[in-house]
Amino acid sequence: MNTENIKTTTQIGGYIAISGGVTMLIGAVLDTLAASSDVAGEINRLAVANLTLWIIGVLLLGAAGTVMANLCVEQRAMAQIAAFSYATGVSLAITAFVAWLALVVQVAPETDLVTEVIDWFASRADWTATILIIGTGPVLLARAGRGEWVPTWLAHWSILAAITGLLTAVAMLTGGAGLLSYGFLIVPVGIGWMIAAGVVLLRHGGK
Repeated sequence: MNTENIKTTTQIGGYIAISGGVTMLIGAVLDTLAASSDVAGEINRLAVANLTLWIIGVLLLGAAGTVMANLCVEQRAMAQIAAFSYATGVSLAITAFVAWLALVVQVAPETDLVTEVIDWFASRADWTATILIIGTGPVLLARAGRGEWVPTWLAHWSILAAITGLLTAVAMLTGGAGLLSYGFLIVPVGIGWMIAAGVVLLRHGGK
């Protein structure tokens, strides 16, 4: 790619990363509202809106991760591993979100064994995808992009994202009780990294 194309691609990646991060955060707000509501119809509407936004958001984050990986020229092997992490994470996340949509739209409110199993699967697939997209992905991208577009402070932030990803994995492996406490730290840290990386790309592409 020539210089102008690289700048355009960099800016596009920045916009996508920021849009994906913001979309995921809006979805999280709707998820919180659904959890606090006691009106069945309202819960369903909020849940459907939340999951739809998360599907869109995770696609945007995956696209942003792919663009960032393509901008890494010197460490191509690491960049390809990062892109693979995003692709795998997006596939898992969409599977999880569609499974939850099926529970919300198709399954009656009563809980049964099948519902519990699907919910367990969707939850673990979602958290695994979260680790890959905003835990593992950022640290791989930072390693691949050092010396090119990743500043030192963003590289250090990616290490923190990887640590929170490890905490999420520990929470999953110890029964899941910690997923809403220390296991949840990956969400603000990892999504924050993606938004910050988007800002870096916009500034880098504007030079």
